[in-house]
Amino acid sequence: MFTFVIIKNPMTIELLDYFFEVYKEKTLFHRYITLQNIAIPLNKHNNNFEINVIGHSVLGQSIYSIAIGNGDRKILMWSQMHGNESTTTKAVFDLCNLFASSKDAAIKNILDTCKIVIVPMLNPDGSKAYTRANANEVDLN
Repeated sequence: MFTFVIIKNPMTIELLDYFFEVYKEKTLFHRYITLQNIAIPLNKHNNNFEINVIGHSVLGQSIYSIAIGNGDRKILMWSQMHGNESTTTKAVFDLCNLFASSKDAAIKNILDTCKIVIVPMLNPDGSKAYTRANANEVDLN
């Protein structure tokens, strides 16, 4: 089954540039993102979303989840399954900033219809060592 969406105001490059500048998580930059780096944006969103420790890495580091929205549609997102791939970690925190700050009706609709759970760093041991593998030398893929 397909769902068709009619876009009244299509995204433009200018609009995407604007969103990027407004909602970018400025505390996350460069390519080395570790658990220590995400502590600031996690703390920032502690009052906006439900943040939990859902497990621990091989080396005992916390693995967090961020729950956003209240809808019946369930969406799971994760980042840094490979510790040396941090681009999505930055992007999910940009998305958190958007969901926490935007008053747009479309964003409200997403939060009313979806329950989004984000694991911002699935492999904190790999991120610290800047490698694909975890501390057991296992590629989590």
